[in-house]
Amino acid sequence: MLTGEQIRAARALSRTEQSELARLSGLSLETIKRLERIRGPVNANARTLRAIHDAFEGLGVQFDGDDAGNIGVLRRLSEARLTETSARPPDTAYAPRLHRLVYQSHIAHSGAESLRPTLAYINAEAGILHASLGLTGIIYVHEGRILQALEGDRDAVHQAYRAISCYPQHRDLRLIEDRPTAQRQFSGFSFCCGMFPEDFARLHGEQTLQGGFNLADLTPGAASDLLGVARDLQQAPPRKTRGNPGACTLASACLDSTCGRARMAPSHHDAPQAH
Repeated sequence: MLTGEQIRAARALSRTEQSELARLSGLSLETIKRLERIRGPVNANARTLRAIHDAFEGLGVQFDGDDAGNIGVLRRLSEARLTETSARPPDTAYAPRLHRLVYQSHIAHSGAESLRPTLAYINAEAGILHASLGLTGIIYVHEGRILQALEGDRDAVHQAYRAISCYPQHRDLRLIEDRPTAQRQFSGFSFCCGMFPEDFARLHGEQTLQGGFNLADLTPGAASDLLGVARDLQQAPPRKTRGNPGACTLASACLDSTCGRARMAPSHHDAPQAH
């Protein structure tokens, strides 16, 4: 059983708009509005109820109740259930809808600070986010600019993007691609940053890297190609010996002005979490 009051409360608890709930559940906006107007148990079929349950579960919200008629809404405070959900075999009636999202942003920072501690946080936090939601993809960072691909179940991809967009360190987020896809481009999660002399032969004078990673005119196809090159760079010298970007052993050779040649680095403990 699910009531209109529970749906409204769950939206308030997760700070989700009606239009966003409709998108996450795959239901129409009018259906969401109709169900929320109902007082008491909603009049809906099992498929509709399951879609709403799954949408809120992806947002960390669960419905509660007992035989005495008491009802409630709970919000999870840990990632444990998310990990459990991502590991659960998919229901054939609700098979994951494979989706790809690519966005661009830049990291807010002082020009006098090295981005290495911040990059280390991004790498670690993004790895956790990808693992907990069953996502694959890559983050490519150059001159403080970020190009990231997220692949996986549609709802999980959009949940991850909402989480990313909430952090103030990301400035001027711009969606490049947001669509269903037939297959994944990446087999796991990887992180590529900086610029080294050896890269130029592989990048072949890539125009999007001129003038500080200018992606204003980057098409989805060009973004996919660039991220594919970044994935390959991770497996080639010198990056394959780089290690954690926060303690990069190649920093002195890096041509990226926000990382290798920055004048000073902030305290590791003061570095903000970007994901």
